[in-house]
Amino acid sequence: MRRDFITISPEESVAEALQLMRIARLRHLAVVNEGVLVGILSYRDLQDALISSFDRESPASVAADVTKIGGMERMAHSPYSIVPDATLSEAASRLELLRVGCLPVVVPAESGLQLVGLLTELDLLRAAYGI
Repeated sequence: MRRDFITISPEESVAEALQLMRIARLRHLAVVNEGVLVGILSYRDLQDALISSFDRESPASVAADVTKIGGMERMAHSPYSIVPDATLSEAASRLELLRVGCLPVVVPAESGLQLVGLLTELDLLRAAYGI
């Protein structure tokens, strides 16, 4: 599990999320509001948001002002998650069963589920092979 991770706020645009993902070389961003997990945004979600914007506007118009494309409606609201004391086997089974590449690690808090880490497929590979 990664305890150092990059998050994004629900107010961010597709352009800001894409830029952050490219710079940090990420495929998933946790969407957090005041420490509480509100969703997960994947690179694929952002691609879908951009492609669907072409249905409403011309490609030139979209390219000219990509900052206005909202991406947070594409995020997985109430994403699947896991607790910190889950075993690697449980985590791997959950990733495989749900067919997702990332699980937020959360603990209950008064305001909702507090994000304490992220578990990715790569994290499981590293743990399995001692990398």
